[in-house]
Amino acid sequence: MSILSGFIDSVGRFVSSIYGPPESVVEIDDDNLSPLSNNILASSAMVLCYKIAIELACFIRLNWADRHHHDGPTPTGLARNFLHISFSFVVLFWPYFDTSDGWSWKLAALLPAVMFSRLVYKGILVRDASDADVQNMSLSGSPADLLLGPLLLAGVFVWLTLYQFMTERAAIIAAVSFGDGCAPLVGSLYGRHFYSTPVSRVKTIEGSVVGVFLGTVTACYFNMYAMGLPLLPLRMILAYGGIAAVAEGTAPGNLDNLVTALVLHFSIDRVKELLPS
Repeated sequence: MSILSGFIDSVGRFVSSIYGPPESVVEIDDDNLSPLSNNILASSAMVLCYKIAIELACFIRLNWADRHHHDGPTPTGLARNFLHISFSFVVLFWPYFDTSDGWSWKLAALLPAVMFSRLVYKGILVRDASDADVQNMSLSGSPADLLLGPLLLAGVFVWLTLYQFMTERAAIIAAVSFGDGCAPLVGSLYGRHFYSTPVSRVKTIEGSVVGVFLGTVTACYFNMYAMGLPLLPLRMILAYGGIAAVAEGTAPGNLDNLVTALVLHFSIDRVKELLPS
């Protein structure tokens, strides 16, 4: 059953519980959907879910952080990191795309491509500091920040979708994105031990270990399972998590989304050679 039919079935049961059963029921047979129709629905579901994530990020930024900053440590950049983590989940929609026609599965790149274009437009042309995307994603409040970390993340996912679709490489790099999004949250709440390199921002050991390392390891297994890929041995996943933590912790400034993805991309085959199954 596809996302669409499952959603429609749930809505139908809910409506029936309120108004009683309908006089006639129209059943939707997923098997009769063409690959193009199926992929349009899957990409639309992906976009809709991220739109909901954006609205939740706005709510978090406008309500949660302001109301709870006196209750104890408050994670910094909560809306930004929530969107970062949410974006890493786009790979979970990939199994619902039909590749049988050979081309329409590329609609899976719709969301990252739209976000890439949106960030360029708002970062270069609009340049409105009061824009919701700027306030949600910018570290300094400047529209130019959209052209750094957020734009690079969207670009990485465009590349993953078009050239690494449904591969373990994509599952691993997407998992690193999840861990990278968790690191600032862990660091701002529990970070006590700080470090930096001459080219990187100040990071916390707690954020790198719990956020990037453990977050990457956990998300690797989750992504591979959700995508229907064979699970890799634990020693390999631990190695990828360690590489991700080092790369993210030492990456220059706002380039960590790109640098970490590149380091993992060129390390995956090497790790397999050194740690064979």
